[in-house]
Amino acid sequence: MVLNRILIKDSPSFKEAIFYPHKGFNVISGVSGSGKSVLMESILALFGFKDSNARLIECEISGISLEDYGILGDEDIVLSVVKKDKIKYFINNQSSSKKRIKEIFSHYLHYVHSSSTTELDDILYLFDLIISKLDSDFAGLLKSYKDSYVDFISSKNELNKLVDDEKRVNELKELISFEINQIQSINPKIGEYENLIELKKDLSKREKMLGKISLAKCTVDGFANLISLLENIPNTSHYSEALREIDAIIRDEEDRLLLLEVDDIEGILNRIEILSKLIYKYGSIGESLEYLDRKKQELEYYENISFNKQKLESKLEKLSILLRDEAKEISKIRLKYLDFFKERVNYYCECLMLNKANISLFSKDFSNDGVDLLELKLGDSAISTLSSGEFNRLKLALLCIGIECSNKSGIIILDEIDANLSGSESDGVAKVLSILSSSYQIFSISHQAHMPSFADNHYLVKKSDEKSDIILLDKEGRIEEIARMISGKTITNEAILFAREKLQHIK
Repeated sequence: MVLNRILIKDSPSFKEAIFYPHKGFNVISGVSGSGKSVLMESILALFGFKDSNARLIECEISGISLEDYGILGDEDIVLSVVKKDKIKYFINNQSSSKKRIKEIFSHYLHYVHSSSTTELDDILYLFDLIISKLDSDFAGLLKSYKDSYVDFISSKNELNKLVDDEKRVNELKELISFEINQIQSINPKIGEYENLIELKKDLSKREKMLGKISLAKCTVDGFANLISLLENIPNTSHYSEALREIDAIIRDEEDRLLLLEVDDIEGILNRIEILSKLIYKYGSIGESLEYLDRKKQELEYYENISFNKQKLESKLEKLSILLRDEAKEISKIRLKYLDFFKERVNYYCECLMLNKANISLFSKDFSNDGVDLLELKLGDSAISTLSSGEFNRLKLALLCIGIECSNKSGIIILDEIDANLSGSESDGVAKVLSILSSSYQIFSISHQAHMPSFADNHYLVKKSDEKSDIILLDKEGRIEEIARMISGKTITNEAILFAREKLQHIK
């Protein structure tokens, strides 16, 4: 994955800037307040690692396919962050979210900064990744253990619930039985309530309707003479049919009302009231019946609780034996490759001018990754006691090992990783980044001369008239900027000579 173009509009430092980064090792420098950090924040915002600091940030990316994420297209990927009333994210003009963008690009982008601890939190994961490269059976064994552990925890939680339920099983059974009996005693039927409401309406208007029908029948009885007359008048047959239909409707309604002889009207009203309370409690007759089925299943569960508890206890015992055996085998393999892991860590520690790493395995309780606790120290110093410079370089060392294992390419963004380092320490960081740049596009802010000396490309962020620009420096420009970084605002001849010597490998 390579960033080819970055556009920034209306940020705290850039009115409108277009940045064309190159492959390899890119160093960004400039005086304090020029906009270096603003530029880096804009780049990170594109990938969801920071909030947007501009009205528009856009980039073009090549060398990556996002088809697995449902984003099609053979051309470059375009990411956009638009900030207006709210911040909106787009991938190839398709609306996305900050969370999804970070989820996608976290596989391709490494962001190392002073407050990041991911590299140190995942040391055991990194160790296992190395082992998986060397031992073809280890990854399968570790996956089997993790799957068994998930099953173990799930079964253990289920057993704990059973034990809690068992303590109050009689109370729960009594309560559920009461609810079941309450609904069963009513014995509701789907559609019954609606039918009873209609019946109630009909009964309430029965006598009044029969009276109206009786009066109307006097008129209807005269329909025969009217129909006979209409039959002798041309084009009136439809009137005759309408009169016959009216006659039929009135007589059918009279018959229906006469059949509504209900002896127990009070019983109907009581039934409606009972069903109304049921509907009020459960939402509908159908939902009350669904609730009844669920409660019957719960009652069955509580009646079988002792049997289910025994089954789970037996399952957990078997899983414990399996986990213990698999964890023992995992620990054995980890111990076998521990020295190799130390060698790789110490290779980068030496490159980065760090003390030799001491790495040990200790036993702990069962967890998702086994029963091993991996402890890393630099010399006799625990990680928590390291200086910021040591801490950042150790993170870089572990990042390098992770990259070795992944065989992938991508982007590395470093936020002033050479801050507070001596010249030789900064030189070591620069050399390591130069090696990594063969497969990664690297962006790094630097305040020291060593990193720009090893960079493939050196960009200057320069501020003038309250607006910042990003300038790709040629060799002479790099010499002048490195000299400024060494001697400050007043550039000395000695600083120029030192910068020329540092860049003598560049044509």
